[in-house]
Amino acid sequence: MSATAIFSLTNSNAVSTVFSNRKLHCRNSVAKPTSRYSPSSSSLASRFSPLISPTRSFTTSVFKRFNTLMEWQECKVKKKVDVPVSVAYGLYSDRESIPRWMTFISSVKVLKDKSDLSRWTLKYSAFGQNLEYSWLARNLQPLPNQKIHWISLEGLPNRGTVRFFPQGPSSCEVELTFAYEVPLLLIPFATALQPLMQGMIKDSLELFAEIAKSTKTT
Repeated sequence: MSATAIFSLTNSNAVSTVFSNRKLHCRNSVAKPTSRYSPSSSSLASRFSPLISPTRSFTTSVFKRFNTLMEWQECKVKKKVDVPVSVAYGLYSDRESIPRWMTFISSVKVLKDKSDLSRWTLKYSAFGQNLEYSWLARNLQPLPNQKIHWISLEGLPNRGTVRFFPQGPSSCEVELTFAYEVPLLLIPFATALQPLMQGMIKDSLELFAEIAKSTKTT
């Protein structure tokens, strides 16, 4: 066999060997990521599957969480009232009298056929707007001389609790907690709205204390 033929054959075998090795290397390199990364891929898929599932809307879920976390505000105010706890509780239980001390509430009307339901109307001027909102509220089961609480069923979403703490035979502490969803119109003023409401509720409890004291003496 000539030297040229031997060289050609040797070179051909070398190329074939190299090519075979490269194919084997490619097969190995394909197989390795599968065994190496498959568990984490599976883990990631299971972790994020609720977000990428076609039956769930990621945008909707985020929007709902934003509404819940960012658009609700809560105010809490306490006030000592120089009347027995039974007097304060009895006065606050008369829902239609509430506009006497909550001056931003223009009316409260208890439904004749369902005494646990009442219609409320709020009127107030703020941020260059004449604001007016209404809602239907349900009074939940009260604890006499301890707690009155309610939740809105329609209209402006809100909920609240009035608690009464005896401070002796002739005085008590009244604590009002009021939570509400910020109306769309007032979202740009949300930062200023909470201290405004806090101040309004504080003023209302101070007026309530005066009315309750005058009621006691008459």
